[in-house]
Amino acid sequence: MALPILSKDEVHIWTIDLNRCNADVSLLTHSEISRANGFVDLHKRQRFIRARAALRKVLSCYIGKEWAFQDFNYGPSGKPSLSYKVDLNFNMSYSKNIAMIAVSSCRDVGIDIQAVEQAVDPESVSEFVYSPSEVAYLLSLNSVERKMAFSEIWVRKEAYVKALGAGFSRPLYTFSVSSVPNDIDALCEDEMNHLATKEWRLTYINAPDGYSAAVAAKGRDWHYIEIEEPLDFIYYGDHS
Repeated sequence: MALPILSKDEVHIWTIDLNRCNADVSLLTHSEISRANGFVDLHKRQRFIRARAALRKVLSCYIGKEWAFQDFNYGPSGKPSLSYKVDLNFNMSYSKNIAMIAVSSCRDVGIDIQAVEQAVDPESVSEFVYSPSEVAYLLSLNSVERKMAFSEIWVRKEAYVKALGAGFSRPLYTFSVSSVPNDIDALCEDEMNHLATKEWRLTYINAPDGYSAAVAAKGRDWHYIEIEEPLDFIYYGDHS
């Protein structure tokens, strides 16, 4: 296969069906294997292994096998990065059996995906994690519409804080996003950075039926490209 060429104005989005991936621990580092062994639930352990193995193989497309299977660096909030290839950024999220990976050159990036059916009860948590405008909007919807909107807002907020590298150290109620389907410019305001809407772009991304997904990246001069689901090298190849 022809390996993807990543331009500076692109963010590549890979969508992976974890049911089709091998749970090959030989593709993981020792620290990742230790983390996998910490999962008591076998299904969650296998899903973590498959997701990390797929991530390693995707990265190998861009930086080569010799670099893609080394330990990551982790930021203060746990965001992984490549210390030896500073002009390549990536982020991964998975929900149920679907994983999504974002890869960019020279810009911070964050991605999130969630199965709508797994969305928590909006009324029970929205006032603690959503901004006042988001809460007011959710409460104006009926129960069916509210669950979908809650999921759309959630993945957009998660993608943004992951791009920032802030994780849960950043209160989610301090910024607002839209829940408009297919919104390509979904960051509305950030009370901790009034220039955020000029410095970042947050957009929906296509997701499988029953899922919501979003990606955020630094700058306004980029667009995302969907990479066709990884071919045989993702599922059956080796890194030797």
